[in-house]
Amino acid sequence: MCHGRAAVLPPPLPPSSWGKLLQKIAELAGGSGSPPPAALQRKAPESEPGLDADSDYGSLGSDSDSIIDDPFEEFLCADVIQLIEQSLTEAKHSALHCFKLLIPDQLTGQVAEELLRLAAGEPCGLRGAVLHLSVEDQDGCKEVDRIVVDSSLPPTFELALVLRLEAGLWSKIQDLLSSGPSFTPGYSQALRLSPHFRIIKRKLYSSTEIFIEEC
Repeated sequence: MCHGRAAVLPPPLPPSSWGKLLQKIAELAGGSGSPPPAALQRKAPESEPGLDADSDYGSLGSDSDSIIDDPFEEFLCADVIQLIEQSLTEAKHSALHCFKLLIPDQLTGQVAEELLRLAAGEPCGLRGAVLHLSVEDQDGCKEVDRIVVDSSLPPTFELALVLRLEAGLWSKIQDLLSSGPSFTPGYSQALRLSPHFRIIKRKLYSSTEIFIEEC
């Protein structure tokens, strides 16, 4: 249930403005390239296959301490994490061009903690969030999905979750493994996400408040 006084909310940030914001923040953080425009609102299907069996997903339920003691928020956050995982699964053959996506076991737990923390002071909690999910590589940000947590409510804040692909030796090894004639051009055998990510929060009822977290 939502708490606090009712407010007349402005319309969500236009996709073009949101993209410019992400591009500027990426430049300030040393990134390159600009993210593509925002996608349409996500509607999760009834069931979808998970990620590869060798993908290492952390469990939200394994966290020893919760940032806020609200079982409903934690349950809702677990659903959002599942949607993020599902979106990454679908992005393997579209935005990411890979056959396998490897996830550090601590990544989803850290993302869940940040989602709960950033939603804690909001009038409707995590229900009021719109999440823009993207993956950053050396060429810039690739948009993966746009997730509206509760479409029955007007959103109160936007989050941009920017996951990063592992660079360095892992990337060079994958380039070598994917260069043979038996592999699909433009595809990698496997990509690994970094345990580090960026999350940006913008309150829709306060045009001056933007929070950036580097994790």
